[in-house]
Amino acid sequence: MSSQKFTLRELQAYTGLRKGERILLGLNGNVYDVSAGASFYGPGNGYSVFAGRDSTVGLAKGSLLRSNMPGPGDAPTTLDKLSETEKKAVLDWEEKLKKKYPVVGMLVKENPEKEDQEEEEEFESN
Repeated sequence: MSSQKFTLRELQAYTGLRKGERILLGLNGNVYDVSAGASFYGPGNGYSVFAGRDSTVGLAKGSLLRSNMPGPGDAPTTLDKLSETEKKAVLDWEEKLKKKYPVVGMLVKENPEKEDQEEEEEFESN
C-alpha cells in the first residue's frame, strides 16, 4: 500500500472533473483510486457524490447525500460512531473496493498537531 497521506481538503481535488484526472475515494481511512470505475464514480454518474470525499458514512448508510460525508476541514470518519449494521456495510464495501481498485494512500486529519494542542488546552482549563 502507498504511504501517501491525504487530508479531506486534498482528497476533494480528485473527482475526475478535469480530463485525465484521477478519481479517488476515501473509505474507512484508506484512499482508493477508482478511476477505472469512472462509469460509476466519474462526474454525472451514480456514485460521483463519493468522488474526492470520505465516503465511509454515505456507504455505511446507503446514502448519496453529501450531508452524510465530512467536509474538507473535518477529520476522517471513524467506525466508532456507526451502528453494527453500518460497520458491516463499510467492511463489505471495503472488500468490494479492494478487489477492484488499488489503495493509493490513507486519510489523515488536516492538522493533527493543532487538534492535539487544542485538546490539551481544553483539558488543562477544566
